[in-house]
Amino acid sequence: MEPTGALVRTPSGVLLPGVRDELPVMLKVPGCAEERRGCALLAWWHGSGGIPVLEHDASGTLMRRATGRRDLTTMAGGGRDDEATAVLVEMARRLHALGRPAEGAVRLLPLRDWFDALLRETPADPLLAQCATVARRLLDAPSGVGEVVALHGDLHHGNVLDLGDRWAAIDPKGLVGEPAFDYANLFCNPDHDTALDRLSARLDLVAALTGFDTGVLAEWVVAWCGLSVVWEVLDGTWSWHAATARDVAEVLLAAQRAR
Repeated sequence: MEPTGALVRTPSGVLLPGVRDELPVMLKVPGCAEERRGCALLAWWHGSGGIPVLEHDASGTLMRRATGRRDLTTMAGGGRDDEATAVLVEMARRLHALGRPAEGAVRLLPLRDWFDALLRETPADPLLAQCATVARRLLDAPSGVGEVVALHGDLHHGNVLDLGDRWAAIDPKGLVGEPAFDYANLFCNPDHDTALDRLSARLDLVAALTGFDTGVLAEWVVAWCGLSVVWEVLDGTWSWHAATARDVAEVLLAAQRAR
């Protein structure tokens, strides 16, 4: 590989863009267990929805670099939100269709462990307490729609990129659990206004495309929103995403009470 750009250091690892045999590539050196797990899952997916992985071992992952011009965030903000949502849904369905790795092949994190920050104790915040109650109910009584599968865990507009001829997912978290969970994060993206304005329409569209009940989808979104907010509280930060997650949860919980 020949580097073509500067080394980028992130809180979770190192990235280096380059080319190999005239193909744009990205070298990713994970700096934490979460990133190592995600890279291993990308390699197991063999490019069937995930970004194609050219080489992979414990020290790093060499993958295709997306250079296409299409962008889901731009689409969502430019009057094509239904189209962007459909791309994300199709991506999740393609990844879920692969099932999950054989025992021990990739160390995936169970979904209940992913929710530990929200569930380990009852939050003092009333909204987060409601989100935790919903999350416990979902995790204790799976919906039964679809098998337990390998989950991306962070499927949103910035993590599905254009390869030129197709879309590909990057940066999975490497989880395993109910497939409905993987749709939750798209409802809080790509920005606050779009998430709130398109919430109802997105629920209807995702339900139509997946066969999930809108109530089941809404509950997974509520659970995800609670987890997203708790992470920000624990980190001592507050971003637009956490504020959006809180507002989305409030809307969905209010609608649930009104039924």
